[in-house]
Amino acid sequence: MAEHASPDHAHAHEAHHEEGWLKKYLWATDHKIICFQYMFTGIFMGLIGGFFAYVFRMQTAFPGTDVPFYGLVSAAEYNGLITSHGTIMIFWVAMPVLVAAFGNYLIPLMIGADDMVFPKINRLSYQIFFLSTVVLLSSFFVEGGPFGGAWTAYPPLSAVGAYNNTPLGSSLWVLAVALEFVAFLLGGINFITTAMNSRAPGMKLYDIPIVVWFIVIASMLFMASVGPLIAGAVMLFMDQNIGTGFFDPARGGDPVLWQHLFWFFGHPEVYVVLLPAIGITAEIITVFSRKKLFGYKTVLNTVIATGVLSFTVWAHHQFIAGIDPRMAHIFTITTLLISVPIAEMMFVFIATLYGGSITL
Repeated sequence: MAEHASPDHAHAHEAHHEEGWLKKYLWATDHKIICFQYMFTGIFMGLIGGFFAYVFRMQTAFPGTDVPFYGLVSAAEYNGLITSHGTIMIFWVAMPVLVAAFGNYLIPLMIGADDMVFPKINRLSYQIFFLSTVVLLSSFFVEGGPFGGAWTAYPPLSAVGAYNNTPLGSSLWVLAVALEFVAFLLGGINFITTAMNSRAPGMKLYDIPIVVWFIVIASMLFMASVGPLIAGAVMLFMDQNIGTGFFDPARGGDPVLWQHLFWFFGHPEVYVVLLPAIGITAEIITVFSRKKLFGYKTVLNTVIATGVLSFTVWAHHQFIAGIDPRMAHIFTITTLLISVPIAEMMFVFIATLYGGSITL
């Protein structure tokens, strides 16, 4: 018996040999490693974005002088630095850290799953995200420099290379943003499917930790809102490179159309990055209060209502853009309404702290 068992044992030992460094850390499908990939990439981009902020604020404080560690800042470079700083901090720092990194790490561990439902899609999502960072940073090394048309990329400034003086940089910016969105769409598929289908036996929907709910709802908001902006990015790319006129009034286009497409995504995006942070805060408060979250179902229903309302407020970013004043009244009302559920969540956190066993 021992003679027959030993080859099987040896075969099992060979099958579980240690992975190489490259496969384990750069080609990983393990959700924890992918979390660290997103986290460290986000931190790296945060340092770059922070350096850009330092440079253009120093230029503002001491115009016409060399900025230490950078040099003299031209007008075009100033525009590029501000645009890149805004873009990086929203899309390449807040989202990869708060949504992708924490989502990848926490969701499987907190619901009792071995890993994400689609590990290879999870790996692909990071690889596309990393490619988007390379495309964005490469815009600093092309003729004309990085895109200088502001992080909101309003046409006609962004649509006509002669206006922003960065024809190649603007196209690379649009491509990088589109790739980043594709990466997070793939990640969102994993987050939602894993939380819904891979929970530990006996864990019902109302047993899911609140931070997991917040990350899943944030992913749903992103996936539901990003489609129009990806379409807008394709149209903007075509305006820049093949002469279409989607946003050119001289050819029947409408520059305000971009604003609607951008802010229809841009306002739910506020909650995409806010909700994971609130969920983390909720978990920390409950742990150190040594109490359950006050009104768990109320918080969950509130955050769902917040997500729905977030699709009805986008035009408050456009009150001076020439929209119909009658619509401005409607968007003012919805903007006031969305403050109600967020305030309710804050009171729930205070109620959780009240009577808690809190020690310094």
